[in-house]
Amino acid sequence: MINKNQLTERSFTPGQLSGFDGAHSIQLPVDFIHDLSKADSLQAVLDTIAYWISHVFDADRASITLQDTEEYLKLYSISGNHAIPMDFKIPIGQTFVGRVFAQSQLIICDDLAQSDELDCKMLSEHGMGTCMDAPMIHNGVCIGTLNVADQRKHHYTLQQAILLQSLATWLALNIKLHLQVQEMAVLASTDELTGTFNRRVFVQESNQTMQHFSHTRVPFTIGILDIDHFKQLNDCYGHTAGDHVLKKMTKKIRSVLRDEDFLARIGGEEFAIILPACLGDEAMRVFKRICSTIEAMEVHYEQEVLCFTVSIGVAEVGKYDADAEDVFKRADKALYCAKQAGRNRIHFAN
Repeated sequence: MINKNQLTERSFTPGQLSGFDGAHSIQLPVDFIHDLSKADSLQAVLDTIAYWISHVFDADRASITLQDTEEYLKLYSISGNHAIPMDFKIPIGQTFVGRVFAQSQLIICDDLAQSDELDCKMLSEHGMGTCMDAPMIHNGVCIGTLNVADQRKHHYTLQQAILLQSLATWLALNIKLHLQVQEMAVLASTDELTGTFNRRVFVQESNQTMQHFSHTRVPFTIGILDIDHFKQLNDCYGHTAGDHVLKKMTKKIRSVLRDEDFLARIGGEEFAIILPACLGDEAMRVFKRICSTIEAMEVHYEQEVLCFTVSIGVAEVGKYDADAEDVFKRADKALYCAKQAGRNRIHFAN
């Protein structure tokens, strides 16, 4: 909540700031434009913006937030004072910057010490006197905020507000383009149904793991998992039920694997698992845990309870493997052996 009697606050819509009379030219350092053009990722773009905005405004702190969820903003980049840390979740409904985002208005808080809002209090406690936050709007939608703060109270002028909002509007397009590229990269690497990686990324990951093994001799194990009698399940209950099973099973497998392990869906009901620095009995324990966890599952679909098992073929990288494809082929043959031996089992390649 804001103490209206004590707090000096000024707010402007982007339209108001663009409508003021008089010529307001924007002069930016050439290096700013040059560095921005070289930024090859979203994080690089945001870090470049935060760094140069702090210099353009001679600010003690500059930061950028983007929407994370319906209720929170995420702080993506900071230059200068770290009063609000990078990992801090910013509630939209309880913060000054959240109001800027929700109302799509540039707001200046002239005296942070007089504000009861969470982020203003954090800034004030770390020596900041005033802040000015601008909404970054693309196609009428606010995607985040561009923020500056200074130790001096009542510091920011109307001219500076016009400049910050102009930059926020211009930079929103650049950021949105990088967000779209990032989203496309995720779509290109992700299996749409299960949310795990796809076959293309598995090939890349297995090749990189093999290269790492060649340089460091850190071994790895590949497992190929296939749902037993999955065609019968689809024929009996329908493909929607089969899709439901795949999604539920993927979550279960992830719960068993370590953070460093890799999971991908490489076919209809076929998944590939890479276990770095994991061989022999240790790898067998992982795959047994996967098998037993899945066998114990009861997937509820409409009025039915679906139960199923999996077979897994496993191969460790060996001295005769020329590349990752050789390891994969041996794991695939081992999967065939597991199927032939009666399913619901694990077979290790020789």
